[in-house]
Amino acid sequence: MTTSATLLDDSALGAARALYQGEGLDLPAIPVDLAASLRQIDATAYATRDLDWTLYDFGHFVNELQSGKAVEPYVAFGLAGHGLTQQAAHYYAVTSHCAVLFQMRWGTIMDRPEQDRARHNAMLSIAQRLQAAAHALARSGKLPAGQRMVVADSSLHGARWAWLPANAAPQGEPEWHANRSAAVQALAALMQLR
Repeated sequence: MTTSATLLDDSALGAARALYQGEGLDLPAIPVDLAASLRQIDATAYATRDLDWTLYDFGHFVNELQSGKAVEPYVAFGLAGHGLTQQAAHYYAVTSHCAVLFQMRWGTIMDRPEQDRARHNAMLSIAQRLQAAAHALARSGKLPAGQRMVVADSSLHGARWAWLPANAAPQGEPEWHANRSAAVQALAALMQLR
């Protein structure tokens, strides 16, 4: 890696850290193996891959995982939206075994900042637990072969979880389990595999 690339990576991480500290939010976890490719993709958005859409386009992230297209591990996060009431904090973390897609309305006149901060930070903690549990199960051979646990939790689009093929199109409609506590239910489903 060149010095300028290292400085650019440090700059992106520093900018992300400043943004999240300014909002009073925990900074999302960035997997060590992806940290070197983190870059700023918009004024308040960061990712380890190129995106053909904005962070606000939650459905594109879900559809990509359902498409059957191979999706390499990545992380994308930040603040994005439009207008006075359509702003949100986003966290998208995809590995070969688990994907957490999180979108929470943030920074609008309709929000409750203290409760929303607590929810945001709790969801990041659950996301890390989901990723760690899926990785451990994959290492032990107990994760369903060729499957990826996907949690899609949006305060704008609802919350759900499903097992989706990791690198193939689903056979028929995926069986999504919709529930306000989808991330917790997904974690419980993973724990039952131990």
